[in-house]
Order: sequence, then structure tokens, then C-alpha cells
Amino acid sequence: MRTIFKSVALVLLAMSFSDVSGAQTQKKKPSSKKPSSASAEEVSALRATVSTQQQQIESLRTDVQKLMEMNARSQQSAQQAQSAAEQAKSSLTDAQAAVSQAQKAADHAEFSAAEAKTKEQLDKESGDKKFDEVAGVVRRFRPIGDIRLRFEPIYQDLTPDRYRARVRLRIGVEGKLNEDFFGAFQLATGTTENDPVSTNFTDGQFFSRKPIGVDKAYITYQPAKHKWVSLTGGKFAPMWLKTPSWLDPDLNPEGGAEKLSFDLKHTGFVKNVSVVGMQLVYNEVAGSNLPISLGGDSVAFGGQASATLQFGNRVTTTFAGTGLNWINANTVIQAITAKTLAGNRNTNATIGTGTNIRYASKFLYADFIADTTVKTWWDKYPLRLTLDFLDNPRAASDHNHSLWAEAAMGQSKDKHDLQFGYAFGRIEQDAVIAAFNESEMRAPTNILQHKLYIQWLPQKNTTLSFTDWIGRTLDRNLQNAVLPPGLPSSQQDPYVKRMQFDVIYKF
Repeated sequence: MRTIFKSVALVLLAMSFSDVSGAQTQKKKPSSKKPSSASAEEVSALRATVSTQQQQIESLRTDVQKLMEMNARSQQSAQQAQSAAEQAKSSLTDAQAAVSQAQKAADHAEFSAAEAKTKEQLDKESGDKKFDEVAGVVRRFRPIGDIRLRFEPIYQDLTPDRYRARVRLRIGVEGKLNEDFFGAFQLATGTTENDPVSTNFTDGQFFSRKPIGVDKAYITYQPAKHKWVSLTGGKFAPMWLKTPSWLDPDLNPEGGAEKLSFDLKHTGFVKNVSVVGMQLVYNEVAGSNLPISLGGDSVAFGGQASATLQFGNRVTTTFAGTGLNWINANTVIQAITAKTLAGNRNTNATIGTGTNIRYASKFLYADFIADTTVKTWWDKYPLRLTLDFLDNPRAASDHNHSLWAEAAMGQSKDKHDLQFGYAFGRIEQDAVIAAFNESEMRAPTNILQHKLYIQWLPQKNTTLSFTDWIGRTLDRNLQNAVLPPGLPSSQQDPYVKRMQFDVIYKF
């Protein structure tokens, strides 16, 4: 571009100088004639021409200068454009590198995301599996227990009336451990260390916290292929037929028991035959090397045999015979004297005092029960009759018999069920160990007791009940008889009326 501008300028300059040279040549050309002097007009015209040409030359110089400036600016612009192009090319290269790096990062991120998703899926599957395992274990168990609120007024002549509010809480779980084992664990309120027959606590003890302890903890082995056999160990509810006359309903013995039960479907009226073995430990003597027979641990060995018979379509009766031998029972009365065993008052005959105290009798329960259920014409009102007779052949006196009879109509299973009943008990002084039977009676032994009750279920898991215990001491002249203070010697023990209004919610 610069070369073109220079060429144009040279051409213009050459043309201008050629015009001037031609004019001068024409002036200096010799004339063939005698030269004459130039006129003023010619000189003036010549000067005008020269001036015009000079102006044209200056104009060309100005144009050339402008062209040279424009060329310089163009070259500078071209250099800037080239620099910008090179910079753009470098930026493009950098951008391409960045894009490539970004693509690699995206690929890595995608791979990491896929890997994380896979790990998350594996973790989720593992978590779901663990949750299913835990849920499977939880589903094998169910809650057990109840809470009972009780208002209990007590009346007896010669003694002040008493009114107390009581609460019982029992809560636990039971269920299958696997195909062949099941078990249970239950906590209950009450005086946990030294009262085996009550799970109540009384309100009004200065707002104190109430004790709670293990009431049940056992495992039972019952193979799936042999349902007729079961072996139980721990602290468990009795698996044999009994009545309150010799074991309190709240008492859960400790030790072991075995049961063989055979359902007979094709033998006429005999429907079931069962045998139960019992090995109950009620006191363990630490550090003693003495055998049981010479004063070691206190245990009760025995068993029960039962048969269930069906007479027609409406009457079913279970007959049960029990033998239970209490070995080293003197540890019980010694614990009561030392105040390390609470619960029932002692009404058995005793010998000695202080640390040398012992029972006058030994205890062997020979118990016979007949438990009959009659289906009436009202399905919700079956009739149940229970008769229990117990003899203690090892008693030191003839005060060794116990009788319990009970009749109940109705049931307590479903919503709006109603049940009412009556029980009568006559328990002589040394028929049973006083520490372990029904705690709601006037006295555990040497007692004549009546019981009236009615209960209604407004909901399937809620029971409203009323119970009236009416009892008195059987023979006021026997040792350890329970009597009100100041009772005249000629007067019989007045009846104690213990009323219980209960609201029971079952888990």
C-alpha cells in the first residue's frame, strides 16, 4: 500500500516538473527571428501558471503526507489486528485446552457420580437388609403387661377405717426367639427386693419414686416338630393349674419346669393328658457346702398330672393332682423375722425365737383341683366352677387342710363382656406356707374368706372391676392369729371388708 502511494506521488511530481520544463524550454527556444521583449501580460500569466503549479505541488505533498499518515495508521491497525488475531488464537488455544480440561473434569465427575450412586445404592440395599432383619426380629415379639389404678377402702370393727390409692404397672415383651425357642421379659412395680406376692405401690408416700424390678425373665424350649414337650427356665409364670389358696396370682417362681402335653383326638371323652415337673429355687445359700437335705439351698420339688375330659358338647372338666415338697422352708420364717422378706404376715405355727426360729411343721402340698367349664345357651356367659382341696401331710397338727371353691359367670375377652363371680376359701393354719399365697385376704392362713367380684370391659383392652374381700381369722386362739388390737377374749375376729375399685388398661 505504501509503494502504491509513493508511485502515485512520483508520477504527479514528474508530470508537474515536465510541465514546467516544457514551458521554460519553449521560452528559451531560439527564434529564427530576432527576439523581442515579453509583454507584461505574458509574464503575469506565466507567474500565475507557476503559482498554480506550486499550489498543486503543495496540495500533492499534503495528499502524499496524508496518504503516508494513513498508510502508517493502516500498518499500525494491521499490526494491532495481527496482534489481536494472535492473541485471539492464543485465547482460542487456551479455551480449547480449558474445554478439554472441563470435559475431563465432567467425565471424572460423571464417573464419580455414577460411583457414588452405586455406593449409595449398595448402602441403601445394605441398610434395607439390616432394617428388614431388625423388623423381622421386632415382629416376632409383642408387648405384654398392664397398668392398674385402684381405690381401696378397708373397714373393720375396732380399727380405724383406711382409704388408700394403689397403682400397679407391669410391662414387657414376649415372643419367638427362633423356631424352637420363645421367651419373655417383664418389669413390674412393687417392693422389688423382699415382697414376692405384691406388685402394687401405694400413693401418698411423700411423692417418692416407686421401685420397679424384674418380674419375669425366662426362655422356653418347645421344638417345632414336637409341640408336646416344653422346657422352661428362669423367672416365669406357673405353667400348672393352681388357685390363690396356695400361690398368689402375682407370684412368679424361679427355677425350671418341664411339661409334656398330649392332645388326644380319637379317644372319646379324654381330650388331653399333661404332666408337669417343677424344680423351684426360693433361697440360695452362698458358700454353703451342705447338701439340700442338711440345710443347704431351699428348693421345692414336685409335679402335676392332669387330664381334660369332655362330656357332651357343653361340659369340659380338667382334673389335676399336684405334689410339691418344700425343702428347708425354715429360711422363709427366718427371713421374715430378720425383716428381709416382706409381703404376707406369718400365720403359721413356729418354734423358737430370734435367729433360732423355725416352723413347727414341714410343708408338702398334696393338692387336687377340678376345673369345669359349662357352655350355656348364651355364648358370652359360660359358667366356670373350680374346686381345690389341699392337704399338708407333713404338718405338725391337724390344722393342715385348705379348701377353695369358686363360681364365675361370663367372660372378660371382648368389648362389652361382663363377668361376675364368688369365691370361698377356708385355709387352716399350717396347710400352706403363709408367705406365698394370696395377699389380698384377711390373713394368708387360719382364715375364712369370701370374695365377690364383677368386671366389665368398655373396650377390649380396658377393664372396670369391683372386688369385695370379706374375711376373718378362723381360730383366734391359735399362735400368730391375726386379730385387731383390744379384741375381747370372748369375741370372734370381726370381718374385714376390703373393697377394690379398679381401672385396668392392658398392653
